[in-house]
Amino acid sequence: MKKTISLMMALAVAGTMAAPAMAANDEPMVIAPAPNAQSQQAQMKIVVKGQITSLQTITVNGCTMAPVRAICEALGFKVTWNADRSININNGKMQSDLRIGDNTYFVYTAVDGMAGMSAPFSLGSAPIIKNNTAYVPIDLFVPLFGNDPATVKTGGDTITIDPEAKTEDGDSTQIPNPLTAHDSLAELAKAVGFDIKAPTVPAGYEADAYIDISGELAEVFYENGNDTLLYRVSRGEGDNSGDYNTYSSKKTVDVNGVSVELRGNDKVNVATWSNGGFAYSVSAEQGISETEVAAAVSSTI
Repeated sequence: MKKTISLMMALAVAGTMAAPAMAANDEPMVIAPAPNAQSQQAQMKIVVKGQITSLQTITVNGCTMAPVRAICEALGFKVTWNADRSININNGKMQSDLRIGDNTYFVYTAVDGMAGMSAPFSLGSAPIIKNNTAYVPIDLFVPLFGNDPATVKTGGDTITIDPEAKTEDGDSTQIPNPLTAHDSLAELAKAVGFDIKAPTVPAGYEADAYIDISGELAEVFYENGNDTLLYRVSRGEGDNSGDYNTYSSKKTVDVNGVSVELRGNDKVNVATWSNGGFAYSVSAEQGISETEVAAAVSSTI
């Protein structure tokens, strides 16, 4: 199976989990909503990869939360606070971006030259700041490490996180995979229930995979050997790109009467637009030119 599809299948289940996510600590300039009056202070010990730590959890409205920086670094993640108040955690294989107070999560690949991102999903609580420490739901580490529920286990007053843990046969509740691969654009259109116009893509790019997410969002991956271009279509309006990176440039242009938002660095890395009751996006890791974006947009309207 194509590498794009394989990676996306590994990411997909994150979008269907009632799992938690992450934040960082020691950044007092971040202002976050405090837990409400129903929050509890129940604490549990945390064991990471067989090692007992001095870390403890807190419970917010029934959701078990762990200190982001300490847990992530113990698991081999680099934790980075960004200027837009988001937190990136990255272990070289998988990564995620967290926003204090925002109960929307996603995980995506950190491997250069690979493209793959889960659909956005909600967890038991948004990341919070408490006593100058950021906390996230502890179940987020399940999708980050391959989605085996054995990764995070609770027993008594202890939570164990083990990326190498495997669920024994017959001891796992299977999580439905929201991604389905198709052999053609026509099959993809049938799966999502609306017509999909193929965009005009830059020379050298060829369609590599046709995927639907939960029968609601259509994705077409185009490869040129060095870069992957992702085209997304869904009903509604707004940004469906799933790209939450911070870029040096952001502006809006008009393409044949359609307002298109462009984000990127030296080139355009993400273009989003809405038209006729549908949302569209084109993302390219290495970036494409504004002329190439205009050609893609024009071919879809």
